[in-house]
Amino acid sequence: MPQQSTKKRFESCCVACDTWIVSYQSATLPHPVYLVWYTDRASGDRLLMHRNGPVFTAGTPESVAPAADAQLPGLVYHPRFPQWLERVVELTPTVCNAYDADYIEQALCSKRKLSLKAMDALSNFIDLFGDYANSLENVSHLQAFRENPVIESYISHYYRFIFWPRLQHGAQFRDAQRPALETDHSALLTVFREMRAQFEAGLKSLSGN
Repeated sequence: MPQQSTKKRFESCCVACDTWIVSYQSATLPHPVYLVWYTDRASGDRLLMHRNGPVFTAGTPESVAPAADAQLPGLVYHPRFPQWLERVVELTPTVCNAYDADYIEQALCSKRKLSLKAMDALSNFIDLFGDYANSLENVSHLQAFRENPVIESYISHYYRFIFWPRLQHGAQFRDAQRPALETDHSALLTVFREMRAQFEAGLKSLSGN
């Protein structure tokens, strides 16, 4: 079967089962890791987690499904996840979103106006962190970082001047017209670093994945 066809079938399975693969890259890790992000219709967006706390990780997109299937008894997952595992066998996996923590931190350290790419990347990371904190009761206290005033202010700015205008205007959206982010950039960097450290502490040891 052509690779393009198996990729499309994989993406269709992800949509049908509300389950996707995402990648996370950081200088603190020996290589990018691959996580499972899913939507639980009863409790919102989450990451696939081990019952004892760590985030499930794999070393390659191709090893995500086999590793998760082998470790299934020790994982917390939603009802459609076993269906996803069955459907994606022998399909070419694709990554729906990529997170680069080093890029975000470098952008926040810069004295220049945050680029649209950097704003998108930070917003996506904040969402990922919130989903992580929503995944298990023993990490729910981390929502306090998501609710930090400097993060709330950032998200408010992002949706007001980027997300909604871009959604409404599409190709007519003009990035040059958006106002610069007015916030305590030092505080924003500090909170991001704290969130990053908390998230990366929750990543499972890569040995065996």
